[in-house]
Amino acid sequence: MAEFKPFRGLRYDSTHAGPLDRLIAPPYDVISPAQQQALYDLSPYNIVRVEYGRESGAERYAVAARLLREWRSAGVLRRDDAPSYYLYEQTFSHDGRSIRRRSLFGRCRLEPFERGVVRPHEYTMSGPKEDRLNLLAATRTNVSPIFSLYQPDANDPIAALELDEGAGQLARAVDLAGEQHTIVPLRGPDTLAAIETFLASRTLYIADGHHRYETALRYRDERRAAATSWTGEEPENFMLMAVTSAANPGLQILPIHRIVRPRAVPPNLRERLATSFTIEELPGEVDDRDTLNAALARLASATTTAFVACGLLPGRLALLTLRDRAAVEARMPAEHPPAWKALDVNVLLYGVLEAALGIGLAEITAGGSVEFTEDAVEATAAVRSGRAPLAFLVNATRPEQLFAVADTGDRMPQKTTYFYPKLGTGLVLNPLE
Repeated sequence: MAEFKPFRGLRYDSTHAGPLDRLIAPPYDVISPAQQQALYDLSPYNIVRVEYGRESGAERYAVAARLLREWRSAGVLRRDDAPSYYLYEQTFSHDGRSIRRRSLFGRCRLEPFERGVVRPHEYTMSGPKEDRLNLLAATRTNVSPIFSLYQPDANDPIAALELDEGAGQLARAVDLAGEQHTIVPLRGPDTLAAIETFLASRTLYIADGHHRYETALRYRDERRAAATSWTGEEPENFMLMAVTSAANPGLQILPIHRIVRPRAVPPNLRERLATSFTIEELPGEVDDRDTLNAALARLASATTTAFVACGLLPGRLALLTLRDRAAVEARMPAEHPPAWKALDVNVLLYGVLEAALGIGLAEITAGGSVEFTEDAVEATAAVRSGRAPLAFLVNATRPEQLFAVADTGDRMPQKTTYFYPKLGTGLVLNPLE
């Protein structure tokens, strides 16, 4: 099964680089131009200059490689002397609660998806993979990690790990979003052996970083094809990864709500929906925050697939509860397994957007019909302001649903999961050497 090993991480040396708060960044795919500038302003050594530089074309990757070389030569980045796992804790706020999520950084052997050792849960796009391939080839360094989940058992040694506040190599930072990142290397031989043995019996499910994983596979294959000999133990055979237990209380998967962009809404929309859904008008004015919170609570307590619709009833929110699953699933592609057909986002697509509004998958993929947001307030505000005619609020996908789909070899549609928060970039790097 999974081969997840300790490694000699490449990390910032605060003596030369300055405070870690000024050095880390989010992953490249969530950095806006304004955030990019703010990170540039923090420090000349901020990892964004490597991960997501401002240069264009080939220059971006050449500069990233040059900076890594210079920073290592100057002692800004230093490689640890001994192989380690790295225990990582993120402390963040969500819905007014302070939450801690624990992960473990290691070096995971790359495996083709068809072997079932590392399993994807969503599809990727070609553009980001080309960008990440160019960066990897230029720097020969895993700058940001893959984020994966595993299913624990009663003997999980990772669950028993604790951050050693007295450890000399513990590092802590607070990022621009106010989230706290703490990381410490683990080097005890017994601890390393227990973790490696435990994860060897696990399947790893990619939660975030599919593009980077597929890029690493391609880069390994290219290097292998060009080599005169290949043992399978070359550094290109491994990828920086952080793993988290599906039972971790800090694991947060946010829902991704749908906003329908301006279009002609059928006058008989309610009647169309009523063929497969029970429609219940919810109490309270739609512009009241307490009303929205109560609606989300009703949605979360639903025992079958349900959605909250904004814009369907004048001035009110409506709860749509699936009544005829067979009719909705009959509209779905027959080749998909039951676990895929049971996903709320697929019921919404085929039972609401396509069946009642005429918005199919191809139109959504083209990007002209539906917007996505993790913020229910933003979704309902789009309707209340008149910017959009309709919004549909969904429940978050659960880890067990992700596992069920991935275990069939299928993948979820894009915009099905949003793991929050993203892992920090710059806490530890994996040089391919």
